[in-house]
Amino acid sequence: MPPIKKNFETARTKHFRSIELNEQDERTISHIEEYGCSVVSVKRTSYGFGWSYTIGAFDTSGQPEIITVGLPPETAHFALNQAVELLRAGMDLTQGRHHDLVGEVDCEFRPVDPKWIKHLMGWAIWYYDGIDFPVLQAVYPDLENRFPEDKGFNKAFEQPLMGPTAPITRVEEEFWASADPSSSLFNWKFPDPPHTRVFLSETVHNGTEPVTYVSHDAEDGAWQFLGDSMSDGGGPVISCFHHPVDSDPSLGELADLPLGWYAERAKVGEPWIRKENPQEETEETGG
Repeated sequence: MPPIKKNFETARTKHFRSIELNEQDERTISHIEEYGCSVVSVKRTSYGFGWSYTIGAFDTSGQPEIITVGLPPETAHFALNQAVELLRAGMDLTQGRHHDLVGEVDCEFRPVDPKWIKHLMGWAIWYYDGIDFPVLQAVYPDLENRFPEDKGFNKAFEQPLMGPTAPITRVEEEFWASADPSSSLFNWKFPDPPHTRVFLSETVHNGTEPVTYVSHDAEDGAWQFLGDSMSDGGGPVISCFHHPVDSDPSLGELADLPLGWYAERAKVGEPWIRKENPQEETEETGG
């Protein structure tokens, strides 16, 4: 195997060469030494986006690292490498829009809030021993070159916006949760999507009672999450499926509860007792 060309050797890469590295880390350092950066792609979890980012651009050229969310890894790899080349050539990517990076559309580069760096860029944090490095987000439009803030933007190309002043909407909240191992969205177990409407009793909704009864209705597939009092008389509360599961991860044990079944437990921590709902008896009457 020919020796690696160390076109971009730095004090930091020399440090890593002085310690023992596993195969994956060694490959990252080799890419940085030869190409000036390495690109990491993180696969999407059971619910949410995948993302890709560079490591080494700031160390080898003093330019920001770049992250993008939701693009296929091959597309992201090309776009990020090309963007780093433009930065290294002296272009300020934060000014205007840039073509020939993502398909036939433009791309914008926006500063990233450090909280997102800490949440998403673990390998870069390992390389820099902290989060003290700048990052730009490569934001892409829809196929009509409309960006997320533009009127008529096609939400099929929706992506979280991670700037310091970007509003926190449902998209950002759910992407954050999907990358958080403590969230149900990180490893969603139910066959129904996490935004399916489910029914809670008022006491479960306001947190005064834990869920002790769960039903999966045969007729329409609806889920109900109730406490010991079943209902306080105020009628059911409609919720997104993931909200009660986030509040009580043990509900994930019922992800395979069949249609037409219910489950009960005495209290949180006790085992679920599953039962099939009895079929309603019907009588045939003569005409």
